[in-house]
Amino acid sequence: MKRVALILLSLLLASPGLAQQANPATASGFSFLSLEVADMARAKSFYVDALGMKSVFTVSKPGDPAEKIAFNFSGDPRSSEPLLILIHHEKPDATQNRSTGAKVGIRVSDSRAVALRLQKAGFPVIRIAAADEKGPVINSVVRDPDGVIVELVELRTR
Repeated sequence: MKRVALILLSLLLASPGLAQQANPATASGFSFLSLEVADMARAKSFYVDALGMKSVFTVSKPGDPAEKIAFNFSGDPRSSEPLLILIHHEKPDATQNRSTGAKVGIRVSDSRAVALRLQKAGFPVIRIAAADEKGPVINSVVRDPDGVIVELVELRTR
């Protein structure tokens, strides 16, 4: 039974027209990721100053109990690229402003260079890609100020 289900799922995924006919309300893309942060200024120093993201807009309204700011790499709110929304609660309870154990993957043009830049800015680096590393996917791994693992993924077409 399990094998039959896997075969059917494979067929649906292999033929997008069939999958869309079965469910016309399919998702069209990844929209955003939200992370709660203990210190908004420190999180901005990682994602904006060191990584190069740009503020797109503030999600929270005046009087909201949390500051919520959306970022992407272009800074364009009309862009189809996903948003990273950082959230900081002004008066957090015991479960807020803490890492959820998320792992974030960010596509970069040079994984090693970005990891070295983050390391120079004082952020913890778990792995830096070797200068002579080969393969279609090169990655370095760092941690943001709240301990979230951020994988810096370089895709090579050759």
